[in-house]
Amino acid sequence: MLEELESVDEENQVSYPISKDSSFTPDEIEIISEFKANQQKKINKNRSILKGLEVSFWGITSYSLARFLILTSGTQGLALAVASTFFINQITNRDCLDNFRVDKKDDQWEIDGMGRLIKFALSTIVSAVVLWGAVGDFLQMVHSSEQTYSTLQTSVTEFNKLPSEEQNKLIVIIGISFVAGVYAVSSMNRR
Repeated sequence: MLEELESVDEENQVSYPISKDSSFTPDEIEIISEFKANQQKKINKNRSILKGLEVSFWGITSYSLARFLILTSGTQGLALAVASTFFINQITNRDCLDNFRVDKKDDQWEIDGMGRLIKFALSTIVSAVVLWGAVGDFLQMVHSSEQTYSTLQTSVTEFNKLPSEEQNKLIVIIGISFVAGVYAVSSMNRR
């Protein structure tokens, strides 16, 4: 009985011609497709301009931050400047996240852009580790600077507590030592 129904279904299947039902003429369809292509070109151009502006903004930001860190903290800020530049570079190169896609076709998963995503993740981790170490070094430098400042402040306070005669003696001794040091350095340079 089942076989009879299948044979009847096969006989009743009629192939109908497929045609596009459109109220536009072929010339109008061509003009519309050209218009769509031109609009897509404009959109892509505007996206590339926005991407260029964003990249230049992050570039100027990283340069300014690195320059500030190096000028304010010298060579101690160099590692932090490089680390912050790496991290800002990761923000700029995040387009791999836009290109990463997971699709399911024919009961199989297809992954596009996985290599770029792994590269982005690993370089972000490395940047974070370098930034972490640089921040630690920077905080250590700040702490040692505070200790040096407090030591100098204590020395000045103790010097001011001395009687004026002893202050004058110390100033004369330090002055003579300084002049002797300058003389020794200049005599070495002459040889």
